[in-house]
Amino acid sequence: MVKIISSLFFGCLFVLTAASGVADNASVQSDLSATATESFQIQNKKFGDLLRPEGANAAVGTRIVLYSAEPWKCMTWKLQPAGESVYHVQNHFTSKTFSVKAEAGGKNVVQTAFAREPGGRPAWRFTKLADGLYRISEEKSGDVLTAVSDDGGTVRIVVASWQDKPEQKWQLNKINPAELTM
Repeated sequence: MVKIISSLFFGCLFVLTAASGVADNASVQSDLSATATESFQIQNKKFGDLLRPEGANAAVGTRIVLYSAEPWKCMTWKLQPAGESVYHVQNHFTSKTFSVKAEAGGKNVVQTAFAREPGGRPAWRFTKLADGLYRISEEKSGDVLTAVSDDGGTVRIVVASWQDKPEQKWQLNKINPAELTM
């Protein structure tokens, strides 16, 4: 009898521990804190690659593109709360943010200076979707980050009207900046 109770106890303990680990891992993938600055790599659903300044260039005006996942600072972004589901986004490598630049080719997303005063920074709304991914929209226009493949194979980022397409959906992968290699 003692053996049966002991086996049941350890079996239940194992199940609870395993379930707890699954819940913890799920929350690490995508949950945003409303009050704390946290770091994430932002991954596109369609292409599977991460946001970064093109060529890891620190210059203002550099296009934001997708690049194969690496544990690099240039692919990691600090999300600083700026309101309900609204964040200021800052790159760990360049210390810059991104904003929209209207050009002949559309509304490109380019790197810009991260203003000292919060009112001078672009704000981005992160809306969690039913599938756990995010729609990331410019706070002023409501247009969403959208990945677009160029002829040369580069995938650049633009903003466009929401159409519920995979190229407009983003996964947030929480990362510890101390673990970044470059």
